[in-house]
Amino acid sequence: MFRFKVARSAAEIDEWRSAWEGLASRDCNLFQSFRWNRLAAERFAEREAPYFIFSQDDNGLAFLPAVIRLDAKTISFAGEALFDYRDYLSAGDEGPLALAWRHLSELKLPLSITSICRPHAAIWQRLPKTFFSRAPRLISSETTASEFIHAHSRAFNRLRKLERMGLEVKRYSGDSPAVRRIYELRARQSTPGELFHDRVRVDFMVAACRQEGSNCEVFTLEHGGTLAAALVTFRDEGFRRFYTTYYDRAWARYSPGVSLLFEISRRTLDEGLSFDLMTGEQSYKMRIAKSAQDLFEVKATSAQMHELFSLTASERAA
Repeated sequence: MFRFKVARSAAEIDEWRSAWEGLASRDCNLFQSFRWNRLAAERFAEREAPYFIFSQDDNGLAFLPAVIRLDAKTISFAGEALFDYRDYLSAGDEGPLALAWRHLSELKLPLSITSICRPHAAIWQRLPKTFFSRAPRLISSETTASEFIHAHSRAFNRLRKLERMGLEVKRYSGDSPAVRRIYELRARQSTPGELFHDRVRVDFMVAACRQEGSNCEVFTLEHGGTLAAALVTFRDEGFRRFYTTYYDRAWARYSPGVSLLFEISRRTLDEGLSFDLMTGEQSYKMRIAKSAQDLFEVKATSAQMHELFSLTASERAA
């Protein structure tokens, strides 16, 4: 049996759901999940034309969540600027995967994907890539909650001070109205060009949090009706991924955002989970992390794509 299809809309991706979810259950993160990619294909279609590829034979299976960026005329993977870790999905023989990439090369467009976290995977080894950034993290086996408190006692002293001032840590699920409030506040603070100074991205994150439900955990520091700080997280692969932070600049002198981050880090360790601070090596992240995931950017010209994936002479003869 051989199947090869290209989905050019979110609706066309739906028929692959069962196969995709079965494949994504194997050590894949939420950015490779069907639900996030399907949502991205729907919400960003006017910026990234879906060009998702499904390829299967009796010995293998592959999905490429490819898109064509309409502004830059490049091939990329779905998620616009909101997916931290991108990847293709495959299992079994490499033939269907190679065929899918060969089809992409025939579009005669350059490739640009940021960022990948499996540089040693088969296809990524063949494509030109450069170091992009690191994603700081702390693995639960590296320390305990009590050791973490001891190592960062000043941060927890600041939190106790905030609590004495009347601020309270609260928790919400992804379908709470608190999610939109947080992203609207982030948008209000942003300037043109910043990540969430963009209605489409805000709406995407509200929808993504809603569909994750209890797997999306939102933590806040609140004082009455004032939201001093917030942290949007997702449970994924034994990690709590710290995706979005927010703080009210009127409270900046008390560092509520950092204080909340340390407290949720402590709670995460206490629950036996690891935590991922996501892309970027900001100083506050490096104070907390004990390790980091290297991330890479993949770029290839249309000529390089053609050279790497076009049929060889022997293949054409066959």
